[in-house]
Amino acid sequence: MNDLKRVSILGVLFLVILRISIGWQFLYEGLWKYNTLRSNTPWTADGYLKTAQGPFRDTFRAMTGDPDDLGWLNYQAMSDKWDRWAGRFTQHYGLNEQQQGRLRALLDPPAQFERAIGALPAGFDPKALPPVAKIEGSKIIVTGPITPLEMVQLEKSLGVQDQGGKSYAIVNEWGEVQRDTDKNPIPVPKEITDFLANMEAVRKQANTLTFRQKLKGSLAVDPDRVGVVWDPKTRDLQYGPPQGDEGRNDIVRYGEIQEYKDTLAQYDKALKQAKIDFQLDHAERLGKLVAEKRAKLVGPIRAMETELKLEATKLLSGNQIARGAVPPENTPGYRASMQAMWGLLILGPLLILGLGTRLAALAGAVMVLSFYLVMPPWPGVPQAPGPEHSFVVNKNLIEVLALLAIAAFPTGTWFGIDGIFYRLFRRPTVETMKR
Repeated sequence: MNDLKRVSILGVLFLVILRISIGWQFLYEGLWKYNTLRSNTPWTADGYLKTAQGPFRDTFRAMTGDPDDLGWLNYQAMSDKWDRWAGRFTQHYGLNEQQQGRLRALLDPPAQFERAIGALPAGFDPKALPPVAKIEGSKIIVTGPITPLEMVQLEKSLGVQDQGGKSYAIVNEWGEVQRDTDKNPIPVPKEITDFLANMEAVRKQANTLTFRQKLKGSLAVDPDRVGVVWDPKTRDLQYGPPQGDEGRNDIVRYGEIQEYKDTLAQYDKALKQAKIDFQLDHAERLGKLVAEKRAKLVGPIRAMETELKLEATKLLSGNQIARGAVPPENTPGYRASMQAMWGLLILGPLLILGLGTRLAALAGAVMVLSFYLVMPPWPGVPQAPGPEHSFVVNKNLIEVLALLAIAAFPTGTWFGIDGIFYRLFRRPTVETMKR
């Protein structure tokens, strides 16, 4: 307490207020991040870490596990990710067998589609069905997509033609609508219209792409995205970028994903070489181009995943929805985010209460310093996005210095729980013993 003799009462007051203010800011920020974990859009540090610049750029970006979102452009990686998510979704909400089946149907098509039908049209030959369809008892079974041409051929075998809006008319072999003596179209028998309605319903089911099929279409077989090359070994076209120098280098179409990877490599190289203003400007332009290409390629896949999760949520009952969002996957980015969040939640109350104040302030300074080093405003380092402009010193560094100042003084002893422990366990001085 002799420090009070060297620090004015006003100085003591403002140092304590500063400590409590920083502690409150830590606590509130941590609580806000914690509350988002229960939502469908939990807070993550990925966005901040991925934009890291400066000498520690690679270190901070590596903490996310996928700094350039290349995992979003890999079909197998995304397919495995969705399988893991489906497992967590099933376990978290306790899905019953029916719900599990419907969830699987969102990702993968069933082996066959079935639909009950009534009586078959008189004289109908089952051989007229599309190759992927067959009739078993009172059900029609379809094992794959049905093309529009196959539906037209089926209608023709029944002597009818779709007039638009699934309104059918009886036609002759030349496709002319048959009419009665009053020039009105001859009504189509109900058994035919019912049969075709059932066929159309099961066709829509079989032709609807599941989310994994959509994903494969985007990331595995879309020539614009993945590219096309000629493989002289198989003497066939292959989807994907060139593989090595063993002959598979005849590019038929250069894919957008490979273009993105090439631009990434150019950007990383430009950043490492940037020393003066025009080099920094060139790197900044490449960075914007990388961001544009990433948004164009990754954006649709993110939207697809969002739609998948939305459709899966529709399978839940009210009681299941009340359980909250599915816990995030334990990825490197998630662990980095949790470290930052729990650091704020632990250090904030310690600073407010004045408990272990000096250690808490020192730990807080180290934590905020790591925030500062993600995008330090140093010469030769691209400026952080946003309205603020700083050189060497920014608000994060100021907060680091403030926390070090707090660590240098016994503010917890002046006003806090540390003071209680100090008074209970301090050793008596010579002057106290004399009194």
